[in-house]
Amino acid sequence: MSSMKKEGLKEPEAREDIDNPASLSPIDPRQRGLALFASGRSSVQLIAALAILLSAGWFTYYFMDGMTNAYGDGVAHLNIARKVVDHPDDSPWQRYVQIGSPWLPLQTVLMLPLVANDWMWRTGVAGSIPSMLAFILGAVSLYLLSRRLYEPEGGAWGHALPLVSAGIYLLNPSALYMQATPMSEPIFMGVLVTAAYLLQRWVDDQSYRRLIIAGVSMTVASLSRYEAWPVAAASGFIVLFASSGGAASRLKAVLVYGAIVSAGPVYWLWHNWAIYGNAFEFLTGPYSARGIFFQNRIKFGWTRIFVGNATADILLMLTMVAVCVGPLLVLMSVLGLGRIIAKRPRSLLGRSAAFLLLVPFFFHVMSIYKGEAQMFPLSAFGLLNVRYGLPHLLPVALFAPAVALLLKRLDWRWAVGAVSALALLQYGLLISEGPSQIAVYQDGFRNGLNTRDARERAKFSKILLDDPPQSAILMHSGALGPVVMEGGLRFSSLIHEGTVRWHGLGEGIPTDVRTIIIQQGDPLDERIRHEVALARYFEKLFVEQASAGRIKLYRRVEE
Repeated sequence: MSSMKKEGLKEPEAREDIDNPASLSPIDPRQRGLALFASGRSSVQLIAALAILLSAGWFTYYFMDGMTNAYGDGVAHLNIARKVVDHPDDSPWQRYVQIGSPWLPLQTVLMLPLVANDWMWRTGVAGSIPSMLAFILGAVSLYLLSRRLYEPEGGAWGHALPLVSAGIYLLNPSALYMQATPMSEPIFMGVLVTAAYLLQRWVDDQSYRRLIIAGVSMTVASLSRYEAWPVAAASGFIVLFASSGGAASRLKAVLVYGAIVSAGPVYWLWHNWAIYGNAFEFLTGPYSARGIFFQNRIKFGWTRIFVGNATADILLMLTMVAVCVGPLLVLMSVLGLGRIIAKRPRSLLGRSAAFLLLVPFFFHVMSIYKGEAQMFPLSAFGLLNVRYGLPHLLPVALFAPAVALLLKRLDWRWAVGAVSALALLQYGLLISEGPSQIAVYQDGFRNGLNTRDARERAKFSKILLDDPPQSAILMHSGALGPVVMEGGLRFSSLIHEGTVRWHGLGEGIPTDVRTIIIQQGDPLDERIRHEVALARYFEKLFVEQASAGRIKLYRRVEE
């Protein structure tokens, strides 16, 4: 008996190896060129090259127009990473705790080598580069996963449809914008589809080496965004039911895979416990989604109509996806998914990893249902967190091409051409009013750059650039984080909420503080508003023309 059989692993089925063009079975000579191209490395290289060109080109366009740092969350991501490398305390632990609790650490870690460069940090390029690389990775992985999904269709159908999937992903206007920004969605999309593809490779050949690789990739995905946690859990069931062999073999595979995949969430629970004394700080803390909603419950009061209303939540989420991807493509993906399920029900388990891309949709629906996520997708009434619809581009791009299979009576060229033309038409409509009018940019612009607070901070930052303040500087860097980046300040010169000295303010303002910057109502304002030393040793500079009196600048009076 072979070693493979001893381990309870199945022998590879006799099939066309899509990664080896030499193994192609005889086909129509008119399709031979497409088959050789799509089955070999040349197609993967083409997808990668197109992704690189599109990524770099659209980043350049948005960067030159000053559009890449529209989101306040993007600036916050950059500042978190910068605090790690530019911290006044030498302690490695104090640098580590700057990662904080609300956002998972993968994006921060990827930015660390880049934010050390002052220009890359202040311009946001340090955050855009990881997003761009993830966009490229996502394009290649989606194409490879699509090849595995459509391979059973055989012939030109199985080779052309993955190219359509890659095209739907690569040309999406919302994805092209977001991959130019320091936001976490592109990174999540890239690592998620890569993990799904690697798990599918294990389903196909059942080797423990691929199982371990798939587990590691899923762990990485679990450290990108919380949407990956239910995906990781669902992937465990795929390992259980798709494993070959007896019960012992299945149990071994699940235990090995589960031990690897659980490492990410377990680490994050430890991280929160070690820093805050609460393993669920990310879920219940003041900067969690729940905490932010509680602080803004009056502003977000209208979202209560979606809490506990499953039908409305599903419709809302579908609308979110349609705004980012296009309603026509959403409809095509639903029809394509239905065709795949209806025509090949017995092979679904063998292609189950592809269906993991659907899990984040239901995670978002549940988040809305429980009141833990607030979003609104209609531009005429206001945009809020529209980008939450973008990760669902992955299943749309994967399943929409299957609509062509409903037209199998036609020549494959006509069917695939029709689907491609519809996708291009949809994208043309999405971007018809110009790149700056797409919803994912307008969301960031309206709720970020164009708010009163953002305009005040920008004017105040110019004042700091013209007259740099003396160190040490005391300020809360939460809401005023953009002032640090745009005002020429450095975190190493600040006493902020992430430093040890901040927690000693109960003993008074430190004597070496030369400058104090306060935003009305922020934690520092609350802590030192009645401090005697503030009135005795500091003078308030007049910057009302920049901040309407809401941002206050104090300078120590020289004796």
